[in-house]
Amino acid sequence: MDNKTMRIIVCVKQIRLIYARTGMDPEQYFLTGEDSIYRVNPYDEAALELALQVKERRDDVEIILLTLGPIIAETELRRCLALGADDIYRIEMEEELDSWSKSKLLVRATKDIGADLVLCGKESLDKQNGQVGALMAHRLDMPFLSAILDLTIQDNGTVETRRAADRGVREVIECPLPAVLTVDLGSHEPRLPIYEDKKRTRSMEIKRLSYPDEIPGNKTMSNRVFPPRPRPKKTPAPDSKSGAFYRVEQLLAGSSIQKKGIILDGNPESQAQGIISFLEEHGFIESNKGQKK
Repeated sequence: MDNKTMRIIVCVKQIRLIYARTGMDPEQYFLTGEDSIYRVNPYDEAALELALQVKERRDDVEIILLTLGPIIAETELRRCLALGADDIYRIEMEEELDSWSKSKLLVRATKDIGADLVLCGKESLDKQNGQVGALMAHRLDMPFLSAILDLTIQDNGTVETRRAADRGVREVIECPLPAVLTVDLGSHEPRLPIYEDKKRTRSMEIKRLSYPDEIPGNKTMSNRVFPPRPRPKKTPAPDSKSGAFYRVEQLLAGSSIQKKGIILDGNPESQAQGIISFLEEHGFIESNKGQKK
């Protein structure tokens, strides 16, 4: 590695994001193949944005993207390249690993590539355990700061970071380089690539790293992964001016608003006519009575 070049490694994770539940099978948690998309973890995108800002302020910065496992979101990875990253490496791995094992492979790749600064997302949307960055810092024996919102590289070889504390307090922390930092979602909106850069990165090589003898055994095991239950409907607070009986009744009913409805009886023809009349009355469809006249 050139001594005049500052190299930043940004660890980017490809995730499968579930955004809908359109299936009919409860054994599959009502999920189908069309209910998910593959993308880059947004916390890692925030880390890339901070690295790009450092590159804009300095002429001696090189940004390397590092991902783990099979390519499932190639379009999104190339979009990150088009934003301004210089290169991308993929660690070949097919097994499902825990955070401890992932950190070992990422550290091995970091040592082979060489880095003055390692940036990771604070957590991933799929696992949300937030352990990989801290474990990497432990294995690399580097200073570690978590959930930063901004950073500045100082001329004296240190990095100044800003992070959120409790109750809106902001704190400024400085540590020497090299270091490992995890990034939280902050006020910096991820940028969008221009068409020329997207076209340029379509043919860029995703370099491969293989460590078949370095894959350790998992220390933890995931027995089952399933999406969360739908959030309950918000219930408005009862009117404090009402009596205790009516407040309890409102809480049990879920709302003080009386629901109105019409039950249609009779044969299918009369029920269909009732539905049409309801739609005409409320302006959903136009009435054809005037046309008949």
